Amino acid sequence: MIIVAAILAVIAVVLLFIARSHGKKALDIGSMETSTAKDLISLAEDVAKEIGAGSFCQQVELKGVAESGQSLKSEMTVEPCVWYRSVVTREYEENYTERDSDGKTTTRTRRGSEIVSSNERSIVFALRDASGSIAVDPDGASIDSVKVLSRFENGELGAGFSIGSFRFSVGVPARGRRTLGYKMEEFILPLGKDLYVLGEARDESGKLKVGKPSKKGARFIISTKSEEELLKAAKGGQKGLNIAAIVLGIGAIVMAVFSFFK
Repeated sequence: MIIVAAILAVIAVVLLFIARSHGKKALDIGSMETSTAKDLISLAEDVAKEIGAGSFCQQVELKGVAESGQSLKSEMTVEPCVWYRSVVTREYEENYTERDSDGKTTTRTRRGSEIVSSNERSIVFALRDASGSIAVDPDGASIDSVKVLSRFENGELGAGFSIGSFRFSVGVPARGRRTLGYKMEEFILPLGKDLYVLGEARDESGKLKVGKPSKKGARFIISTKSEEELLKAAKGGQKGLNIAAIVLGIGAIVMAVFSFFK
């Protein structure tokens, strides 16, 4: 009883920390005013005139449409985008042996999965609003993307299997594992999509760009969801985790008390 109570208490504390993180995210998003590209560019130019180019650095929130003159296409679905991630996961089953307290062994079967390929690419793109556009470098961002592919191929893949521009060389499964199939998924930030961006605007040698913040702990978010959707998700996650932590905490206390008086 005491061991179970301790485990429940530890889980409750972990959930409280995660809930706190959700709350901080909601605060970071909700407390930031949306800037326009024109206002930021004007502000950076004013700072450059006062103290020199490369001096402007500010956490900003922007909303606009992703545009790019460069050609980046996702490798599986060949969709025009500014960022993509392609993942191949092997689904398998394997036999394992359990030994009971009497030394008797039993062979069972279990299913599992392992990522066998994960590719990610991005390009610097322009985020355009009604006032103009500003460059965004998505490298290092926490990205809420669009899933454009979820496909399952049964069994082993033939040599030189391809989908789109993606080529996959099948590796040798671990000994004792039988491949059931491969799950292929692809996520993108498509061109022409409305995006929410929270990051750091920096004047790099006279060119303004939004990217990963230099300050530790500062957020860098690029999302296909709206600010309202992000806030709702963060607040909902915080509330749900707090409730779960309270329930587990009460359960831990009840079990500890019960064990003490038993």
